[in-house]
Amino acid sequence: MTQTVFSCILGHAALVARLQSALHHGSPGHARLFHGPEGVGKQTVALAWIQSLFCLQPVTNDQGLAGCGTCSSCIKCTTGNHPDLQRLELLEKKSRISVDQVRELTRAMSFTPLESDRKVALIDDAALMNESAANALLKTLEEPPAHSVLILITSRPGALLPTIRSRCQQERFHPLAPAEMAALLQRLAPGLSPAEQSETIRLAGGSIGAALRLADPGVLEQRHRFFRTLESLSVGSLNDLIAAAQEWSESERFAQVPEYLETWFAERIRASVQQGASLDIGPEQWLEGANQLVRLAREARIFNLNARLTLEAIFIRLARMRGVAF
Repeated sequence: MTQTVFSCILGHAALVARLQSALHHGSPGHARLFHGPEGVGKQTVALAWIQSLFCLQPVTNDQGLAGCGTCSSCIKCTTGNHPDLQRLELLEKKSRISVDQVRELTRAMSFTPLESDRKVALIDDAALMNESAANALLKTLEEPPAHSVLILITSRPGALLPTIRSRCQQERFHPLAPAEMAALLQRLAPGLSPAEQSETIRLAGGSIGAALRLADPGVLEQRHRFFRTLESLSVGSLNDLIAAAQEWSESERFAQVPEYLETWFAERIRASVQQGASLDIGPEQWLEGANQLVRLAREARIFNLNARLTLEAIFIRLARMRGVAF
């Protein structure tokens, strides 16, 4: 079988086939929204499709057209040097994509393509646009340049303006299947033992991005330490809780807290569903706690809130869920 830029992608077969068919029929559309859980391959598929849009020697297969991956245009896309590709993402030390960034993108997209018959813009993570930026992008979506293709990526489509969503062809990504996760981990993290691979797949929830982070040996040990901290909340004192919050508020540790919390809650929800009435806390309570506390941890990271105070609030809530009165 001829290798293409899509050959290394596992999962999302129907979605990839749909994208290739659109290229085959010459109808990529002016805007597409790639949305779905974090770390499942949205950006990987988007970049492969962009290569296919620009490819000088596209390959025809059963699904449609695909980039060859070896021509000068494909290589420029891979290295980020294609003059007709514009990328917009969150700037370092910023919490939102600004209106000035969107205006600069709009200006660049209005120019005539240099090497292709179209210009392509990739916005990642589109949900991080502030209100002014979103409204500026909406104007471009309402009156797109004839030669432009915009691709928006997000794991939170509900955070986008409904008018932005309605003007995009939507491509929904789903979590990867365990077999797909196993194949990817064998390729990308071959040093995992069978037990470590199984645990990583179970905790990652179909996200290869999360799996690769969880598979790091240092992260494995740190995650287990964080889980032990959470389990100790029901037997420790308030001083112990405050000390734990101080320990995990260190910037590098706190960066992992939202993901660790999410995987820990997933385990609690799974256990409560399996064991039912034999547990004091039901799945609905665990799910409510997950929705509130994981969101709190993520927003603290995004908005640079006080990590220690955030963790104290999270730990106190978890302790009270288990009957501890502070």
